[in-house]
Amino acid sequence: MFVNGIVIQKYADNHYKGIDGSGFSSYTGENWYFNSDNNLSDEFEPFYDEYINKTYYNMADNSWVSACNDMDYVYKYIAESEKQGIKYRLILCETEISSPVMSIPCCDKLFLGYDYAYATGDNYSAVYNEIPFVFPEFRLNQNGLFQTESEIYKYIHMREEFTKNNPPNTLESGDFIVYRLHEIYL
Repeated sequence: MFVNGIVIQKYADNHYKGIDGSGFSSYTGENWYFNSDNNLSDEFEPFYDEYINKTYYNMADNSWVSACNDMDYVYKYIAESEKQGIKYRLILCETEISSPVMSIPCCDKLFLGYDYAYATGDNYSAVYNEIPFVFPEFRLNQNGLFQTESEIYKYIHMREEFTKNNPPNTLESGDFIVYRLHEIYL
């Protein structure tokens, strides 16, 4: 897997510690939260649009992961978050997609698990949104994620079989990718 970069997510105190960052519920944190802040979007969103969320705007396939490999931008986000008293998490993303790529920053990291989510935007997670409701036979780890790579691929296989044998649009469709996630502490 390639180390793609970091996703900054507003901290949410819950069992799920994955990449889903829509922030529409109290159960997931919001990814890149300053982009929707009217006072700060002009400062943070242009860089995000040009260097992080390229897939959404410029590409029709999964050849880019919306993760940041520019530590100056990460530190700028951290500084503003701390200035405003916003609790945040730094999620290091690894995928089979080769862009972007970064060397792992010198830091402490904690393995979270494997997620299956979109490569862009709020990183909608099939694991977070489906396991409790459609595939309850799967057991997730303490972070609400799959503990091993073999477990996530077993789920993906079952998901594909379910999609073939059930009405269209029963499950979210889209270009999901497997993430190996770590929480990092700079």
